[in-house]
Amino acid sequence: MTGATIETIVRNIREALSRGDATRAEHLCRECVTLDPVREDALAFLAMRAIERGEPGRVRDALERATALKPGAAMLHFHHGCVLEALSAPDEARDAFARAVAADPEMLLAQFWLGALEEATGRRDDALATWVRAVASADRSGFGAVLAQQPPAVRARVLQALARVNAARADAIDAAIAASGATPTSRVRGAFDRYLGRASHGATHPLQKPTFLLIPDLPGLPWHDRASFPELAAIETQTEAIRDELLAVLASDAPLVPYVDIPDTAPAASHWRELNRSPRWSAMHFHRHGARVEANAARCPRTVAALESLPLMQIPEHSPETLLSVLKPRTRIPPHTGVMNGRLTVHLPLIVPPNCGALCSGGEMRPWHEGRCLVFDDSHIHEAANDSDHTRVVLIFDLWDPRLTLEEREALAAGIAAIGRFHRRHGAYDATHE
Repeated sequence: MTGATIETIVRNIREALSRGDATRAEHLCRECVTLDPVREDALAFLAMRAIERGEPGRVRDALERATALKPGAAMLHFHHGCVLEALSAPDEARDAFARAVAADPEMLLAQFWLGALEEATGRRDDALATWVRAVASADRSGFGAVLAQQPPAVRARVLQALARVNAARADAIDAAIAASGATPTSRVRGAFDRYLGRASHGATHPLQKPTFLLIPDLPGLPWHDRASFPELAAIETQTEAIRDELLAVLASDAPLVPYVDIPDTAPAASHWRELNRSPRWSAMHFHRHGARVEANAARCPRTVAALESLPLMQIPEHSPETLLSVLKPRTRIPPHTGVMNGRLTVHLPLIVPPNCGALCSGGEMRPWHEGRCLVFDDSHIHEAANDSDHTRVVLIFDLWDPRLTLEEREALAAGIAAIGRFHRRHGAYDATHE
């Protein structure tokens, strides 16, 4: 038979489904599979119908043939696993779901179904690791936002995974805070409870949208008064020396890296298309994920000394984060938001051309002035622009919000570090590093 014949059958299947005639669509799917034994969408429909009728055995052979002929087809392995599970063959079903995940590591349903079968067959540690990765993938893809629209079977598997993952996360957080010796206050507990889905408090500012952690009972101020941070005077007085080191960096072959460097397949890739891996917005880190970048520190010793004289935010394997941010002429940074409140971002402007533009946080604009720090909460939607014909450079670093007590900072740091370690241990993306 020709390809045109299969195309005609597929068109007829769609027409039957649009009329709600599942029986006719099923008959046509069987014809389609006769002509093309590895036709994935037809086999998936036949598997679903057979399971609904309690006759999964009717499609088992067809799926086994198809997966043998097309071993890289994740969807075929997934539906084969569904049929095997319906046939009360959990070990074989688990292996089929594992093959689906191997064929397509981003196939969310296969990950959630695999975790459930690992749990059902007594592989609890494997199940937890699978579910951690699945939940992290779902968070990145925005799947959680549409969970309520999914079929009941999908919601049940996802909620099963979330319950197990959040219980394990809670244990890791509690153990880390206890080991730190800190006593968590109500707002520390509230922050982690919200992260774990056990509380639902919202932000106090309409443009405050942290991607990871929202600490309650901290008024949502997009900007903080520089006068409230007298310690910043120490680094402001070093502006000229820091600028001299910066100019030497710009005149040399020192490595500046793109500020944004994410995979093209990442959910946020379209948002950052103009700046992803672009030299138009670049950076030079002195501290990255809590560790000093020694090669860069050696190039700018006075800069690093000035930074390290400050009470920088400290979270093991996460903070401090300090860097030069280099924004080329006529470049705009689109609106975005940081991972958490309780962290304040400081800009020390080093090179600010005339008519440069401004920084906007929470809908409020502030211009840069060389040598004068700006302090803002990047958990609010913020954006920036260099509208001039010359490069703009600021030194960026983070401080704790002074409204958090020392004990709260220690408890938050311990819990955040525990979350990061938990995800990395299970091979999942660590959203706390965004």
